[in-house]
Amino acid sequence: MAKTSKSVSVAIPKQGLSYRLLFFIILCNFIFALFTSGFSLYKEYRADRSQILENIDNIYTSFGQSVAVSVWNLNEAQIAVQIDGILEFPDIQYVRIRETIENVNIVLSEVGVEPLDDSFGRVFALEYQGAEVGQLEIFASLDGVYARLIDKVIFVVASQVIISLLLSVVILALVHQVVIKHLVKMVGYIRTASPDGVEKPLLLDGRENRRNDNELDELADAFNFARAKTVSEFNARQLVNEKLSYERDFSKTVINYSNTVICCLNKDLTIDSSNPAGSEITGLTVDEILGEDWLSIFVDSKQQTELRQALQKYESFESIEIPLNSSTARNNTLIWSFAPFYDAGSIRFMIGFGQDVTQLKHAELQLTQLNNQLEEKVIKRTESLKESNTKLAVAFEDLKYAQQSLVETEKLASLGRLVAGVAHEINTPIGISVTVNSALEIEYKKINQLLQEQILTKKTLEHFVSRVGEAVVLMGRTLETASDLVQNFKQVSADQVSSKRRVFDLKTMIAELLATLAPTYKQHSIQQQVPDGISLDSYPGSLSQVITNLTTNALTHGYDEEDKGTICLQIEPVEQDKVQIVFRDNGKGIAASNLDKVFEPFFTTKRGSGGTGLGLNIVHNIVTSILGGRIWVKSEPGNGTVFTIELPVVAPVFNEGRQDTEGLVGEVLPK
Repeated sequence: MAKTSKSVSVAIPKQGLSYRLLFFIILCNFIFALFTSGFSLYKEYRADRSQILENIDNIYTSFGQSVAVSVWNLNEAQIAVQIDGILEFPDIQYVRIRETIENVNIVLSEVGVEPLDDSFGRVFALEYQGAEVGQLEIFASLDGVYARLIDKVIFVVASQVIISLLLSVVILALVHQVVIKHLVKMVGYIRTASPDGVEKPLLLDGRENRRNDNELDELADAFNFARAKTVSEFNARQLVNEKLSYERDFSKTVINYSNTVICCLNKDLTIDSSNPAGSEITGLTVDEILGEDWLSIFVDSKQQTELRQALQKYESFESIEIPLNSSTARNNTLIWSFAPFYDAGSIRFMIGFGQDVTQLKHAELQLTQLNNQLEEKVIKRTESLKESNTKLAVAFEDLKYAQQSLVETEKLASLGRLVAGVAHEINTPIGISVTVNSALEIEYKKINQLLQEQILTKKTLEHFVSRVGEAVVLMGRTLETASDLVQNFKQVSADQVSSKRRVFDLKTMIAELLATLAPTYKQHSIQQQVPDGISLDSYPGSLSQVITNLTTNALTHGYDEEDKGTICLQIEPVEQDKVQIVFRDNGKGIAASNLDKVFEPFFTTKRGSGGTGLGLNIVHNIVTSILGGRIWVKSEPGNGTVFTIELPVVAPVFNEGRQDTEGLVGEVLPK
């Protein structure tokens, strides 16, 4: 029975919609047919009327001249024949001929039925030899037109009714096939769908392998989406309900097992509910507490009046310390906090939270006594720490002075090594010059002796002049080499011992520096890639110190004595206002455990071999403070080391009196 009623309930809207649709289709089709038929009949009526008038004009064209002759000749017999002939034409109802005598029209002959309305006809003038002799009046009847139109109306209406019925049935069948049956399926699916969404999504019949979606497909998809959303919300609401149930049970458990007294008070401050902690602290059962005045149980009689006034304001307040009522024979102290609980915009309860702080009060008293004892110890210890801090401050200043002294010593040592190398290089051209000078002196003595003995020959003199020329060329070259070394040394040494700022060409400065450092790396090779046209407004002495220390560090720690290494110094501009200096060697590299320590002061791997541990620390300090740049290192054992320096084209103003004590360690790139 249930299934039958359901099927009937589904079929009812289907039939109602179908019949309503059929009714509106027939009605619209009938109205449209009436409109189109009426318009068509009106057009035919106008056409027939025009055709009749055209026929009247044609009659006049055919009979007008002969009738005019007959009227002129007053040939009544001929006029009768002619007028009867005109009346025989279709739709002609009335014909009348008038004779015009001195502008007066006299009826000469007439046939047919004179129309009541003479608007549908023509009146023609009859002329003979240029003179008007009379008038020809021809009137037509619309009875034939109306008869033809009535026959046509009957045919059109009958055909339109038949066509409308057939078309309506076909359209209804198509609509039922395309729309109604899918709507029926949707209704059935909706009525049988369960809220948990176990059914498959709605799929219309015959639309399993559809290529293009129509409106019903979109409706079904929208319904599936809405149903999925509804099922999701239903499941989410179930989860929320389960969570609320869990939270309710959890809150109930927390409240029941909490050591804090939790009471819900009515507006008259009677206890509506309480957790077991209230029973434990008062010694009363929960049933004995419920309905009692909260003040009479939990508040000492001296504070009841004041506290009642505060609570009846129904405002929240916190941390009120209240001794327990002495009637409970307990000396506990509780700290209470209250908050109003609203229901539908009005206060339902005042919820009180009471924390037993009796043990905390005892502990606080003991802690106060202990603090008093500790204060004396703290004062004594503070005095001792102040004295220690004073000593540490003095020691720190001594260490800073020692560090500065070591840095200056390292700079002077670097300059000393530079002087020694340059002196060695200058010694070679000077030695050559001394040797040449000695040879010239011997030759001079020989020539002078031959000249005094007056036995000097032209050949001997030419030989002496040739030797002197060779000696002059050789001495010029060696002395020029020495002069270049001295000039480079003067510029580099002046820059290294001075913090003077100036604008300089970077390529020229590097070339002079490497020429001066050449004696220190005779067995090694230094390759430089410095483009032209890079000028810096900076401190050339400080930059020279950086390159010198990096070179010394590479030669000292990167190679053994018998090694022949290659150092590459590559400089290129980056961005618009910076240059990048890449110092690369193919030496031993730096161990991973030491890589993050290379810029720390006094860190060295050759402590007993002359290493001070300040070379790279000085490099870092100069780059980051004086030159205003940054430096980082990348290295792998056995694959050499790469120091990368990034400097601004215009260095910041350096305050010589300021020494940075932070950031002594540079950046270390990962392998």
